[in-house]
Amino acid sequence: MMWTGLSPFQQRLLDQLAIPAPKVPVQVCAGETLSVRRTADGWHVALPQESLVGRAAVLLAENADAAEGFCLEETPAFHRLGVLLDCSRNAVPRPETLRRLLRILCRMGYQTVQLYMEDVYELEGYPYFGYGRGRYTCDELRALDEYAAGLGIELVPAIQTLAHLGQALKWRAMKPLVDTGDILLIDSPAVTDFITAMFRTMRRCFSTKRINIGMDEAHMVGLGRYLDEHGYTNRTELMLRHFRLVHDIAVEHGFAPMLWSDMFFRLAAGGEYYAPKAGIDPSVAASIPDDTTLIYWDYYSLDPAIYDGMLDAHAKLCPRTLFAGGAWKWSGFAPCNRFSFRLTDLAAPACRRHHVQEVLITMWGDNGAECSPFAVLPALQYWAEHNYASEVDEAALKRRFSLCTGGDWDQLLLADEMVFTPDNPAPGRMAVNATKTLLYQDLLLPLCSTGMDLEGYSAQLDKLLPRLQAAAQEGEWKTLLSEQAALCAVLRDKSRLTARLHAAWQAKDRAALAALASRELPALRAVCAEFSRAFRRRWLEENRAAGLDVFDIRIGGLLRRIEVAAQLLRDWLDGRIDTIEELDTTPLPFDPAEAEKGHLDVGVSYWHEIATPCSMVNI
Repeated sequence: MMWTGLSPFQQRLLDQLAIPAPKVPVQVCAGETLSVRRTADGWHVALPQESLVGRAAVLLAENADAAEGFCLEETPAFHRLGVLLDCSRNAVPRPETLRRLLRILCRMGYQTVQLYMEDVYELEGYPYFGYGRGRYTCDELRALDEYAAGLGIELVPAIQTLAHLGQALKWRAMKPLVDTGDILLIDSPAVTDFITAMFRTMRRCFSTKRINIGMDEAHMVGLGRYLDEHGYTNRTELMLRHFRLVHDIAVEHGFAPMLWSDMFFRLAAGGEYYAPKAGIDPSVAASIPDDTTLIYWDYYSLDPAIYDGMLDAHAKLCPRTLFAGGAWKWSGFAPCNRFSFRLTDLAAPACRRHHVQEVLITMWGDNGAECSPFAVLPALQYWAEHNYASEVDEAALKRRFSLCTGGDWDQLLLADEMVFTPDNPAPGRMAVNATKTLLYQDLLLPLCSTGMDLEGYSAQLDKLLPRLQAAAQEGEWKTLLSEQAALCAVLRDKSRLTARLHAAWQAKDRAALAALASRELPALRAVCAEFSRAFRRRWLEENRAAGLDVFDIRIGGLLRRIEVAAQLLRDWLDGRIDTIEELDTTPLPFDPAEAEKGHLDVGVSYWHEIATPCSMVNI
């Protein structure tokens, strides 16, 4: 059906989104709010921003059968709503994956996307920067920038110019740039050249005038090679001097920088970050240039007073502050959408109260990027609805989600249920994700489940599994849901068998141990291998191959340890060994302080801490 009043840009945008067309004429005009109104002669649509025609088309499709007189009006709370996608923790999304995500975000009503790239872009003169990591070429980034612009989305580079550069700096060719660990050597001419090359590349690849320069969590700055060469130097002055250098290089290349606020906030508030009542040093506030924006990031706080206090403090520090929340996908293989909803219900109203102009939803991928970004689409939709309405209509939310993503809201939330152990009911605790700890912990010496009701968790998953399998039969997200179903099967079986193995060993139940060795553990290995195949299919559909080797190494270790467990049981049953030392070890809680609170299911971020108590990555 005919749309009238569209600009050529809006017409091209709608052609890209392929949203079902209204059956009656649509008249589009500019307006202060986004509104769709059904009249006798069709639909009248008012748009405060050209690119919101995508969200308007979703609203029309959602209300296609509305009667004359129907009117839906939305007033965005934020001038910009954006997403940050982590491309640096092994999963480098294929360009088509990014285009798919951009289309979905346009339908939801997002206006910006930041690509977090520590070392996953080509950098002329530095061949080891991003070597073997699936880095993007300049041509690819330029094409993505152009595609995003066609959807009305600003593509913003998010880079690092001080710390978080460990993958690049580990190479011997890069050692002249290192202060300590993942931190650059401040005041080094070679580092100045290195950072200049970064901005030269970003200017060639992106049309935006904004750039995220990172500079967060550089806790050890000045305490490595810099200390050896210059002696102890006031680290506040070091940080500010380096910031001024990076700022000036950014401006020379036509960028207005933004950075994570913890650097300036800690300087201004006496070293603390989440310190809502801290006084702000006015001299630090005065050092922030007028063209610079700070990013207050909070993915954790469950107290509304913290958001209010921190936003008040940031207003004193820098009037140009945006808020960054989180769509929790970085603590395991399954998403934590419901925990993200809980945080959104606190953060979004606080941002409204404090008239925050821009909100950024981060999708980090810590320690292997095991969870698909598409698994947290519900969290992104939820933030979008908080932007466009003060209260979220759940029925409308589900219909809208289907039109924006092609998926079913309830089906995409099924994977969350794997996070909810008997010890960690919905919406879950921060960073607690059994899909990682219970998958990777050892059968013989499990570190992360002491005292947990593993049999109860297995019974929960036994009920969940057929629902996931049914959801995975067809549809837009078949590959993702198939992977999650395969994961559910592993966790169900491994949790049950871990409990049975240790109980049988304590009782010296030879019949049960023989059954484990001959049938049950080999069957578990087969289920784990099937999950490995499902994960690989999903990964390669979304991401480049780089980084998948890390999963292969980790899951390969798990498969081998299952074989070893079965062999040790056979050896003991046949009298070839006197005991199995791991099974004789008295289990301790991973976190005794949490255990005292009754929290037995704990959040552990790193594979090497989950898999073994022995040295895996250190000398």
